[in-house]
Amino acid sequence: MLETEGVVPIEFFFRKTELIVTFLVILLGIAFGNLRIKGVGFGSSGVLIVAMIAGYFYQFEPIIILQDLGIVLFLLCVGLEAGPSFFRAFKQHGKRYIANVLVLLAVAGVTVVAIIAIASVPPGVGLGLFAGAFTSSPALISALQFSPESEVIFGYGVAYPFGLLGVILFITISVKLLRGRMEAEVQSRSQVHTAVYKVHNTELTGTLIRDIELFQLHNVVVSGILRDLSLRTAGGNTVLLVGDVVRLEGLPDDVKTVGELLGEEIHEKFDENSELDTRSIVVENTSVLNRSLNDLGVRLRYNISITRVIRSNVEFVPRHDLTLEYGDVVVAVGTPYQLDQLELFLGHEHHTVQRRVDIGSLAATLFLAFAIGGLIIPVPTLGPFSLGLAGGALVAGLIFGHFGRIGNFIGRFPRNATAVLKELGLALFFVQVGFDTGQSFVESLDFQAVYYAAYAVLFAVIPMLASFLFGHFFMKIPVSECFGVICGGMTFTPGLDIIRQADVSERPVIAYSSVYPVALILVIALVQGMNLALVALGAVG
Repeated sequence: MLETEGVVPIEFFFRKTELIVTFLVILLGIAFGNLRIKGVGFGSSGVLIVAMIAGYFYQFEPIIILQDLGIVLFLLCVGLEAGPSFFRAFKQHGKRYIANVLVLLAVAGVTVVAIIAIASVPPGVGLGLFAGAFTSSPALISALQFSPESEVIFGYGVAYPFGLLGVILFITISVKLLRGRMEAEVQSRSQVHTAVYKVHNTELTGTLIRDIELFQLHNVVVSGILRDLSLRTAGGNTVLLVGDVVRLEGLPDDVKTVGELLGEEIHEKFDENSELDTRSIVVENTSVLNRSLNDLGVRLRYNISITRVIRSNVEFVPRHDLTLEYGDVVVAVGTPYQLDQLELFLGHEHHTVQRRVDIGSLAATLFLAFAIGGLIIPVPTLGPFSLGLAGGALVAGLIFGHFGRIGNFIGRFPRNATAVLKELGLALFFVQVGFDTGQSFVESLDFQAVYYAAYAVLFAVIPMLASFLFGHFFMKIPVSECFGVICGGMTFTPGLDIIRQADVSERPVIAYSSVYPVALILVIALVQGMNLALVALGAVG
């Protein structure tokens, strides 16, 4: 044995704290949620699943103050993001898209309340099943405000995978059955056409896109360029080279004419797994109104492609001399950062936008959230009613998001800032709830869960079917737009990828984005309404 005299022993100590455990679980949960099978994964709910596993095996104690902070941050940011478009969406699409969403949610509410009452499902479990069937985090948070956490989380955990599967199967099967009708609708539209061409014209090599009169004469836009296996944006200062693969957008005849002068058409999708994004931006900045795109220098300043403009439900390819009007929807292609900057320029008045999160303004919104949530209103026969932390945060976010500024306090922050705060709040909330319910969830699993899974599928499929039948046959909404409304109403983004198999236009996306912020708010109100209905029916003890 070797002598170790004179050697100073060093011992390492590690103190386990609640915060270390919390953020380790968030890290593992995000990694799990990012796993995708054919583009579908658990997303933010991955944090909840990992937290429930950790809570079951290690019985971690939840930190209530982090749970409350998480609720407030998440719903406050939901309100801030929805505020600018929430009331406008009601005004612009009240007779079509919004009515369709109201049918979707109304049928969902009636179905949930009826099954809970008839099958004697515990109300907390039933509301959790609804939140899981709709894969809706806001609905889950709303249900947790007035139902036992263990019941709600159990229902959510059982329903989530079956609700997810039910939505995917419904949309996939429907798209396959109605593909012919969808293609006929697409062909009958006077819409912007997209085609991909490979450049062979040597006379154009090395020329800036803005200097090529061919595009201006035929009103065709280059929305993306594939060069050296890299997809990039195509702004006015982008150089065109022989061998480039370009995506052209415009009227069918114009695209064909320009494409044949550039080179040959190829049939391939070159935008998969790219960093480019498409975003619809509503013009609200009064300083850009009645000024042309050329005068504003939008394409050169942000190096993005404006592929179309929608004005009074009429879609067209914008010329460089097009003057913008209030309420125009500008469809642009670029990187997320470029689109964020363009949205700050076109989307809001300058004095209502901050390029960073203003801490004083954030504190003001949080104060208003807690103040509204603390109000207690007596309701005859039902007792005292309060919006609670969740409702207070949501209302405060909507108020600040809608008005943009109240006094010296700003209510509109950059999209990436509110997205980070929202995801952080949801993660903090999910960790604490998972710790608290992991043990009880496993202990509650029995044969009854099979019936709960069947109820979850019904909660998802029945409202979707009713919404489609009402929207397409009564409201005369095209099939692909109906599915866009359904995905937006259920806040189910992956469904758009399935729809785009038959309709690659922006119409389903516009339908989705038009109702998404409204649905986020209404689904929270729906959960509270269902709870009141169950109280009135005596289902809640």
